[in-house]
Amino acid sequence: MRILAIQTAFSVTSGGGKADYEILSELACRDNIVEIVMPRANKIIATVPPGTQVHWISARGMKIPQSLGITALPSVLRVALRFRPQIIRDHSPYSYGLMSLWISRLLRVPIVGMIYHIDHSIRGARWVEKNLLPRYDQILTISCHSMSNLKQSIPEMRDRVDYIYCGVRAKSAVLDTQDNSWRNKLGISDDVPVFISSGVLEPRKNYNFLLDIMDKWSKMGREGVLIITGEGELRNELERKIHEMGLVEKVRLVGYQSEKDLTRMFASSIAFLSPSKMEGFGLAVAEAMACGTPAIVSNRGSLPEVVSHRQTGFVLPIDQGTEPWISAMVNLSDDSELYKSYSEAAEIRTRDMFTWERAGAETEAVYRQVVDEYHHR
Repeated sequence: MRILAIQTAFSVTSGGGKADYEILSELACRDNIVEIVMPRANKIIATVPPGTQVHWISARGMKIPQSLGITALPSVLRVALRFRPQIIRDHSPYSYGLMSLWISRLLRVPIVGMIYHIDHSIRGARWVEKNLLPRYDQILTISCHSMSNLKQSIPEMRDRVDYIYCGVRAKSAVLDTQDNSWRNKLGISDDVPVFISSGVLEPRKNYNFLLDIMDKWSKMGREGVLIITGEGELRNELERKIHEMGLVEKVRLVGYQSEKDLTRMFASSIAFLSPSKMEGFGLAVAEAMACGTPAIVSNRGSLPEVVSHRQTGFVLPIDQGTEPWISAMVNLSDDSELYKSYSEAAEIRTRDMFTWERAGAETEAVYRQVVDEYHHR
């Protein structure tokens, strides 16, 4: 199957970017021919999926909705006419919708749109959902929660929306977790308990809630450090608040980490903390669980689908204060049998439910069905 993937970027430091990278890698591994078009301006931050071919194109996004796709049209059209795909995968209908739909109609091939979660903060999002998404042959998302939201927002798409869970790489869970060199680099003693959170530093992730938790944790006289990995727009603000709250020794912003160090941090932590206000899936949570780390997460978005409450961690509200979170942290810290039970269950759950091999196979099956149905209309 010849698949044309229209991308904005591949940033494996974000959940969505990593999902695109892994899925296209899997599709290529399954003997599909995958060609990708992506703005040349993003080449410096892109990690190209193995087995695929990338065409770097001229495209420039402006404040006008759909401007990225409009400026990309000539370059994408040239690639599409030469490649003659059997299906088009649009990574971002919010950015490329008009252009992608026009090309699919011109080439008379089906088009699948990827929506990881509805985001009305994007300029023109509601217009895209009302006028463009119903024209796609299929919409794929990454959780039941996101699928339900899409079906509710776009009733006419009910029969053309489905979800496929993200995965984690099994190798992430088998590194030498006894290597504590990362602790030495951060100046954290081997006997200090560690909690961890990982993701883009943006308002949706609700990091202020974590600072409140660690403030109360410290005032309780509890030992422990919260490590927050990742970068983003809130970096400076969070650093300022950490200093103002006197949490310099309790909360560490450590930026992006290598996969090996991040895996060791996960495996050495008592729990992964995610009080996010919205997650399309929660890839970092699943990656931590694959390392045997219980997760304490909010009851928002798709997180309750990833974490099984009181089996692989805790699913808690974020509108009832920090006390339930602190109680869960205390339980995992003080009850070694509970921690062991949740740790083992977390590994089993990710191994059984969240693999990229399964996600790739299911994605390929959907694409083949869409192509078959398109040509039998």
